[in-house]
Amino acid sequence: MPAKTHWAGLDLIRLLPILVIVTYHYGVETATAGLYASGLLTSPAYGDLVRLSVFLMILLSGAGLGAKYAVRPCRPAEYIRSRAAAIYPVFWLCFFPLFFYSDVWHRNNAAVPLWKLVFSVVGLDGYLQPYTATFYKVGEWYLGCQVLLYCLFPLTLWAARTSRRRMFLGAAAALLWAAGPWLCPAGVDWFHTVWGEWPVFVLGMLFGTLLGRRRGVIAAGVCLAGGVLCAAAGLPSYHSLSLLAGAVFWALFWLGQAAAPAVTRVVGALAKDCYGVFLIHHVFITLVLLRFVRALGGGLAVWLAFWLVCLAGSFVLAGLARRVASPLTKLLRPKPAPAQPQTPAPVA
Repeated sequence: MPAKTHWAGLDLIRLLPILVIVTYHYGVETATAGLYASGLLTSPAYGDLVRLSVFLMILLSGAGLGAKYAVRPCRPAEYIRSRAAAIYPVFWLCFFPLFFYSDVWHRNNAAVPLWKLVFSVVGLDGYLQPYTATFYKVGEWYLGCQVLLYCLFPLTLWAARTSRRRMFLGAAAALLWAAGPWLCPAGVDWFHTVWGEWPVFVLGMLFGTLLGRRRGVIAAGVCLAGGVLCAAAGLPSYHSLSLLAGAVFWALFWLGQAAAPAVTRVVGALAKDCYGVFLIHHVFITLVLLRFVRALGGGLAVWLAFWLVCLAGSFVLAGLARRVASPLTKLLRPKPAPAQPQTPAPVA
């Protein structure tokens, strides 16, 4: 892969899924509250678009790590600190004020044992919420799934280092991808499990090694053809959407790479806060925006106006959270390795 520190195309992949997901949650919450029901946002087709967007986020996560560690070693201490710095400062800043307000001050979730706060501290509470009561506040199932994928990454990377291990890695990922929806226990959605997302994450790691290479065209074509065939064969949407997400990944990447510099600067500035937007937007909608929409009587015009407020406000709050959390982020982030002193060549 060519030496490059920043890919503008990845910023576009980071931004667009978040816009889809925020819009979806805004539409669902306003419809549930009886304020305005958008037929589009509550349709099965838009639900598929949301799932495709989540697959894009998983692919992006795998691609980022796959590109970063394509040739460099994955040192445990450095890796753990870098992932912790990326996940936890903004998450803790969002979670703990809500926890103290809801569960300490107002004594909500009083029946939940306090030791389960450990699940929240590490970001697993939303992922575990369908299976056991937790103090879940922000992040939904996706954050916990992402944390678990990060835990699996060092082993996955080790398996990708040699051709023989790559063969077994590919077989395991393909088997889970192909058979998972049918082997999944009743009542559990394979899409919402770490094992359902791990094959997509592995595919993202492969994409990370292809950034800037012509072979990305082959990967995009295979994903597009496979996704269409899976849909035509009537397989579960998990199969078709995960592959189509691979094709969309490359389309957005190339579009972002070819965009004008002014566009890439705007997209890059917004992309920095997409993680914070993901954490903040749902609480912002339910605790703040719904009250204003209800007070103004709902309706399409009010709904559209506050949809824009939802998007803009979420990015503003996320930007503030990132800045407030920046000291802790810097503290957790691994220190750069000191430069090795150059030994002067002997003079003949």
